[in-house]
Amino acid sequence: MANGVMLARKTRLEVKDGENWIQVKGFKDFSGLGGGSAAVVDVSDLDSDAKEKLIGLPDEGQISLTLNYIESDPGQQFLEEARLSGDLIDARLVMRNNKAFAYSAAVLTFEKSGGVDAVMGATVGMEISGLVEKITVTP
Repeated sequence: MANGVMLARKTRLEVKDGENWIQVKGFKDFSGLGGGSAAVVDVSDLDSDAKEKLIGLPDEGQISLTLNYIESDPGQQFLEEARLSGDLIDARLVMRNNKAFAYSAAVLTFEKSGGVDAVMGATVGMEISGLVEKITVTP
């Protein structure tokens, strides 16, 4: 790892089913982690010379995941069921150094795709609830 740069290779997506973490197979990439923004609260009044503002609670936003669709994979089945239930789930992105980004989220979408000379794919959209925490995972 030159200058501390880390390859995304071997990063895995895991979801918590009861007490167990299960790996979601076919995980290809992710985007949006840390892309949310806090609300700007206007606290101006008639004595203000210019807009006065405070920053509200952080909003972690949404994360998008791309998968090779594997119908029989328990992790993918869990995500599809979570989309239908609307329940918050616990998930984490575990990097190869066993550091992870852990979060709770609602699964908004589980969109399948395909085409000529292409494998079936899926794009999963999740709305993050609460903070994304950086943790260490025990192997």
